[in-house]
Amino acid sequence: MRIYVSVIGLLSWLAPTAFGQWDGNQSISANSLSGNHDRSVVRGQVTSDNRLIGSVTVELLSPGHAGALSASIEPGGGFELHGVAPGAYQLRLTGAAGLVIHEEHVFINGNEGYQNLSIQVPAQPVTVRSSEAVVSFKQLQHKVPAEAQKEFDKGNTASIKGDQPRALEHFQKAVRLDPEFADAFNGIGMTYAALGQLQQAADQFQKAIDLVPDHSGAAANLSIVLCKLKHYREAGEMARRALKANPSLLKLRYVLGISLINEDGDKVEALDNLKRATAEIPGAHLLVARILAETGRREDAARHLEDYLRSSPASDLDRPAVETWLKQLRR
Repeated sequence: MRIYVSVIGLLSWLAPTAFGQWDGNQSISANSLSGNHDRSVVRGQVTSDNRLIGSVTVELLSPGHAGALSASIEPGGGFELHGVAPGAYQLRLTGAAGLVIHEEHVFINGNEGYQNLSIQVPAQPVTVRSSEAVVSFKQLQHKVPAEAQKEFDKGNTASIKGDQPRALEHFQKAVRLDPEFADAFNGIGMTYAALGQLQQAADQFQKAIDLVPDHSGAAANLSIVLCKLKHYREAGEMARRALKANPSLLKLRYVLGISLINEDGDKVEALDNLKRATAEIPGAHLLVARILAETGRREDAARHLEDYLRSSPASDLDRPAVETWLKQLRR
């Protein structure tokens, strides 16, 4: 359940040494940290009203740590994270396109080597939120027929369980019953994205936006799949649109940075967005380092490579190439 963006096509751009395949949504491996006796196992249970679309991931983020610890949430709502250092964290639930569903602050004490968390996701009228729900005026005006809402809810439940074909069937029934049901078109798009059918996903997200021009969830989703499809100019435009409604979506900062790089856009703006994205996406450090190195800021570039290596597990196939690049910068 990772963000539908990769930079496989950019790997030769990143450094003189060829990289292996790199998913731009890498996070710290929990297993790589579990050997530290100061760290805890965190077990949790998520409950909601079954209105979450797609598979869900739980992430723990801390200002003092690069990257995020993450785990997929099981169909029953349980999750487990290993190697969690004591301290205050932002707990975030993200959906299939990396969009924020729920956020709250938690404290891990680490005293007994384990900790249990109970996360209650409140009822909400849309599928994407940051610190508060974002609902357009047009969505509030639109009355969804009861049968269409029932099919939509069934689609959500099937998608949470990982049954994407059944989810698609229910979402499609919902839009047949209500052709103006923007959230259902967004659900169809997310299901197609989960199935790897990105162009079909983009078409459905656009339908949601055509119905509700300020549908921030669909705009965010569309920017991600357009970036995956290498339609960088359109991806950047849509990322700006979504970020205007919700500036906290750091994965979209990453999308915007990639789009600016590939369209020969403003490097200062690209650098700013990619730096912000490093709090959630450690791989963004590599893009930041490349821009800094190209502008003669070799020491700053080296520090970002060091930050990447600190957040990267020992098993990361890119480590040797990044280490070689770091040595080149420090010559």
